[in-house]
Amino acid sequence: MRVLLTVLLVCCLAMEGCGAFGGAGSAGSAGQGVVLSAGSASDVNVFNPFIHENLPNLRKATSEGRVMLDTMGGRVPTIAGEAGHRPQWKREVYPVLFGNPTAPHEILVLLDFAVPQSEQVWKAVKAASQSLPAQQVKVVVFANSGEYYGTDLMGLGIWISYSRPGQAMDYMTYALSEWNKAKAAQRASGGVRPFNNEYDAVGSTGDYPIHYTYMTSRLRPPVPASQELAVTRYCYDAGNVNLYQAEQVAEYFGVKSLPAVVVDGRPLPSVSTKAILGALK
Repeated sequence: MRVLLTVLLVCCLAMEGCGAFGGAGSAGSAGQGVVLSAGSASDVNVFNPFIHENLPNLRKATSEGRVMLDTMGGRVPTIAGEAGHRPQWKREVYPVLFGNPTAPHEILVLLDFAVPQSEQVWKAVKAASQSLPAQQVKVVVFANSGEYYGTDLMGLGIWISYSRPGQAMDYMTYALSEWNKAKAAQRASGGVRPFNNEYDAVGSTGDYPIHYTYMTSRLRPPVPASQELAVTRYCYDAGNVNLYQAEQVAEYFGVKSLPAVVVDGRPLPSVSTKAILGALK
């Protein structure tokens, strides 16, 4: 999938403006602690394929790219055009980890597994979700990882969101925490390395990869042994689809660095549970 994206980028287009960065289940019972406003900004749900048929497409062809496209009889690619053949593509470009996909309010969470602060931002989001009604607000996650393995971890989060409803929020907490723990252990031993595959991210020899541990021993029910390879392959592809959309969302909302949170179309200047809940009122 990474190869496919590269071919599309280089051969198709000489594109510019791709971004500044290289039914889901609810988590537990719906919260009742916050009274939400009835109004919503025009940018709420703009990237939601469960509501809109056409999504923002920030790809723009250069003059050379337009000539190439005209010669080939092609058009500037869209996420729906590239991923629409995938049965779960809507969940991959808009993975709802908490709440109803058509809920009027949204919390967009943009993470980078390679940035340690992503764990704290996620903790604030998860804490906020415990006070929110799942029929009125949803948590949607996008991940653009500076290290490739983060893409695979995001892919598993997407798979869990619809295959194991109600467990995706806890998974994301685990994945971000284990990533930082592995980095800390390597730093302590003086051997930090980029997490470009699952075995780069193990704390010590003999440990199982983060995603494998979760899907075989923490999920309920766990992934059967006969399906492990298929799920792992799915995670790779789904995570790459989501990575592209993370770039689109960040550019659209003017987000310059990750992690970040956008609540009802407004990027938060600083992220905390209180700030998230306050932005929804």
